[in-house]
Amino acid sequence: MSTGDVKMGVIGCGSIAEIAHFPSIVQRKEASLVAVCDSNAERAHTAALKWGAEQCYTDYREMYRKAALDAVVIATPNNVHRNQAVAAARAGIHVVVEKPLAVTNREAWDIVEACKQAGVKLMVGCDRRFWIHNQWAKELIDAGVIGRLLMSRASLHEHWYNYQNHVAATDFRLNCRVAGGAAVNDTGAHVIDLLTWLNGSRVKRVVGVARRMAMPEDYTLCDDTALAIVEFENGALGTISCNRFSPAVNQATELCGTEGTIFTATDATNPFQSWPMAVYTDKDYTVDTLPQILKDYRWPQLFWVEDIVDDTVRKRWVPICPPRYPNNYDRMTQHFLDCIINDKEPLVSGEDGARAIEVMCAVWKSMRTGAWVNLPLEEEIVPPHYEPLPPEE
Repeated sequence: MSTGDVKMGVIGCGSIAEIAHFPSIVQRKEASLVAVCDSNAERAHTAALKWGAEQCYTDYREMYRKAALDAVVIATPNNVHRNQAVAAARAGIHVVVEKPLAVTNREAWDIVEACKQAGVKLMVGCDRRFWIHNQWAKELIDAGVIGRLLMSRASLHEHWYNYQNHVAATDFRLNCRVAGGAAVNDTGAHVIDLLTWLNGSRVKRVVGVARRMAMPEDYTLCDDTALAIVEFENGALGTISCNRFSPAVNQATELCGTEGTIFTATDATNPFQSWPMAVYTDKDYTVDTLPQILKDYRWPQLFWVEDIVDDTVRKRWVPICPPRYPNNYDRMTQHFLDCIINDKEPLVSGEDGARAIEVMCAVWKSMRTGAWVNLPLEEEIVPPHYEPLPPEE
């Protein structure tokens, strides 16, 4: 496949498509937006006109049959991800599925297996991996700059109203029968994936809690508070903290190694988190051997001479403010197109997405058993109030 030949479609013309997927697709010279689909005909028509799509549909099956797509972005409510992604795979279409990949572990692995059998690319829309400072953190960890990563945490605390009242096009995130949950699988999808990727190891077992603690029952039945401890296969420990009731958004990732610490933040900053990234390393570096990421951003605190008077540079926190653009979705879309054109494996694989769903489902099981839950799960876990759709033949 040559440059400019990737014909793309988008299913679900709601908020995340409008603010992220459509803009990132139409800016790419390697792709063209051929078709859009939404169960709301007016919304699909409006999106097609605004973003220059040639065709619009209300039935994704019809779009798969008629639109001659190479790839599709599935940005629909969680309960339909499985059937839409499996149908795309069977049609020979590469797939990006917005997070979470699915709601139950069985749904998730059904998607993975269908894409594998069809030989199509599958990527999960966990965009936090595509923020440049998270990628720099991964690079520094893999290079051993902070030693062995033994303890880490990732949090995303965000009130329902921040997104729902100002950005969301529908209320499906409030509907537990459709969404399957909130703190644990909406905001949690980001931090679970990010923490697992940065640790470079699969989750071995999980203990956690997810429940509705703040929001009234007549607003939603979904959980608004989730807290989990995970143990990775390499023995490291991690903490996942998410809620949907904090009016001031905060997101923090803390990575504690035996020889240093890295902080990153993507969604917001605050007086205690005033930089998007900060790195401390206890390793002995000279100005010449300092990792390039640190060298580029390490300004003298006193005078430039301080860095050359000693055999090694002084050990201190290095605050880093990376560029915001190209943004995470621009970088994610560019990456997926590269995977299609040059036959590469996506950074956020289907297996990654399914294992993240297993962590979420393990939290629900841990709630029932009051104990650690080992992964992989042996049975399908269905979250409270969720009503799975039957698989389509």
